Amino acid sequence: MAKQIINILELEPSVINRGLKGKYICVYGLPKVGKTTFASQCPNNLLLGFEHGWNALAGVKAVDITSWADFKLVLNQLKKPEAQEMYETITIDTVGLAWNLCEDYICAKNGVASIGDIPWGAGYSLCTKEFAEAIKKITQLGYGLVIIAHVDKKTIKMDDETEVIQYGPAIPKRCYNIVNQLVDIIGYIDVVWEDDGKPHRYLYTRSTPNVMAGTRFAYLKTKIPFGYNELVNAVNDAIDKEAEMGSKVVNSETTQEFSYEDLMLRAKEMWEELVAQDPENSIKITNICEEVSGEKRKISSFTPEEKSLLEQIVLKIQSLY
Repeated sequence: MAKQIINILELEPSVINRGLKGKYICVYGLPKVGKTTFASQCPNNLLLGFEHGWNALAGVKAVDITSWADFKLVLNQLKKPEAQEMYETITIDTVGLAWNLCEDYICAKNGVASIGDIPWGAGYSLCTKEFAEAIKKITQLGYGLVIIAHVDKKTIKMDDETEVIQYGPAIPKRCYNIVNQLVDIIGYIDVVWEDDGKPHRYLYTRSTPNVMAGTRFAYLKTKIPFGYNELVNAVNDAIDKEAEMGSKVVNSETTQEFSYEDLMLRAKEMWEELVAQDPENSIKITNICEEVSGEKRKISSFTPEEKSLLEQIVLKIQSLY
């Protein structure tokens, strides 16, 4: 891909493309929950298998990656016009194993057994730089990116001293920082047994006390039935809502920022006003909270860490006026 000459006088406003083409997504969850199947449903996908997890999938274009040198070889091939015509999305399965191979590569290059054996902590910096440049190269070449991770769970203490189990991606901290800065969505896949007695899979796109997740799409639903088409539809709905609200978009984020305290105050004020107008509005607001968070909750229960959820709730409550 030829490098364009920079001319800031000829720049056009950015446009968010509908669908998942050109998007960067990280999904994580328990084994056999459907992470690799999801990635294989992306059009013209190339699966880079740092673990061999596609035996039960037909029609998948995949390659085993057993060393960092293998990965770098693929990166060089992805530069070719023929590859760019053939593939739209690249999947890394799993990112934790990719990081391990990168560490092994840096260790071998420096003649040490462990990354920490490189003096002055330089090994960690070398590994971070090597990994970040390789992953970003995929996006710079114009491909979409799906990053798959296993799930990790830990016990955390809340402000009121109660303890909860929190699920997050099983990614080493330095690797996670790279992924988190790059992707548009980090989603947790969960299996819920519902009233029909059957398991249903959902993708959670925003953090709660029990789940680490996040998205750059301001209006993307918090809880989405898990599947490729379902996520495409949800992202398209979020993009349409962004256009409907008329917000100026910079890097897929709204430019206006409100503090948690401002949002909570506004939510409470609207609750009082709307319920005074019509007591039935209390039910509507409760339904909004459930729609956004995926569970029955009061506005007062949302924490500063859930500011993005509260912002969605405030916007939806305003539509009741």
